Amino acid sequence: MFKKRILNFHNILMVVLFSFQFVWIFSLIIAKYGSLVINKEVGLDYLLYYSAGYIFRYDSPEQLYDLSLQRQVQATIVPEKNQEHFYPFNHPPILAPLMGWVVSDNYLASYLRWVICLVLFQLIAMGVLLRLMIRVFKWKGKDLILVILSGLFFYPAIVAFIRGQDSSFFLLGICLWVLGLMRSNDKVAGLGLAMTLIRPQIALVLAFLFLFKKQRILLWFLLWSLILLIYCYLFIGWTGLYGFVKVLIFSGQGLGFDVEKMATLMGAVLRWFPGIDPSLLHFVGYLGYFLAIVLLSILWVRSTKIGFLQINIAILCTILFAPHFHGHDLLILLVPSIGVAYILSQKNLLEMKYATLIPLAVSVLLIIGDIGTWIFVVYLVIFALMLLSWRPELLFRSLHIQTG
Repeated sequence: MFKKRILNFHNILMVVLFSFQFVWIFSLIIAKYGSLVINKEVGLDYLLYYSAGYIFRYDSPEQLYDLSLQRQVQATIVPEKNQEHFYPFNHPPILAPLMGWVVSDNYLASYLRWVICLVLFQLIAMGVLLRLMIRVFKWKGKDLILVILSGLFFYPAIVAFIRGQDSSFFLLGICLWVLGLMRSNDKVAGLGLAMTLIRPQIALVLAFLFLFKKQRILLWFLLWSLILLIYCYLFIGWTGLYGFVKVLIFSGQGLGFDVEKMATLMGAVLRWFPGIDPSLLHFVGYLGYFLAIVLLSILWVRSTKIGFLQINIAILCTILFAPHFHGHDLLILLVPSIGVAYILSQKNLLEMKYATLIPLAVSVLLIIGDIGTWIFVVYLVIFALMLLSWRPELLFRSLHIQTG
């Protein structure tokens, strides 16, 4: 009897999914360790953060976005002839003081200190989600543990850590925004939204929606954003802020950086039509971005209540139509994954023990897509989460899913 309780379908499925994920993650970490320590190679993703942090600490914070200086610093680590492209640091300067603090002449040590900071952001984000699941969802015990473990080892989070990308700070902003929205705490929601300015193409869409509902959140967003602007000004001055604007313009020239690798509208267009004129690509991409804002605004206006249906659709549409969205930032898919689990359990379409496996299942699907370099898997995940948020009954009726 005891063996039957242990060896049920749910537990077997959970063990298989976690095992597959951990084996792949372990392989990635070992490969990264080998390239960094054994083969003396460096990761090019962290290189842009290192160059910015180095300039901030050892040169002048006002020169943070000086492209020629960034090139010089990067060339001291990796000669330009060994770089496929020059990748400028083009993120808002919100984390610039932290980047300067972790940087030293030792590239490897700087990278490891930076990763520790990113892991801390991830842990705080999971703490925010834990509060959401306890206070709003009323989840308890094993369900909480399973979802938190799934979140800590969510595949895009591991990718972001390995690359040295600041996606976990982005996730923290999204989580605070959702917690504040669901708990009717406008101040916290506005703070979270302001933190997502680390990815302005996402933050601006989400903020725009509050023109129509819960306008106090928009006011708090503007206030927190002003505080962030003053904070950035104090560190890098108007020269640095102007440099940031110039770098954004530089990054958007031509076809952009690695757009063909993105699971977005512009990424799909560029993969289908690799010879497309850049101006036409930008027209199609920004037209889609504008239409997404219009459709989300209609959804927001027509909704009597803002809940996880609206939150999920907003996040997923913004990912799909954003002009710039890299794979490591798919970390924010964790939020709609948890949101879908909540929706399905609330509607009694899926038992709680199976619903809480959804973030883990999404993580494994993203791994499979990465292994096979099948970017269509990311689109499938996004559209599946949209359907499960919008009309889950249709999918469950068509699949005749029965749980018991």
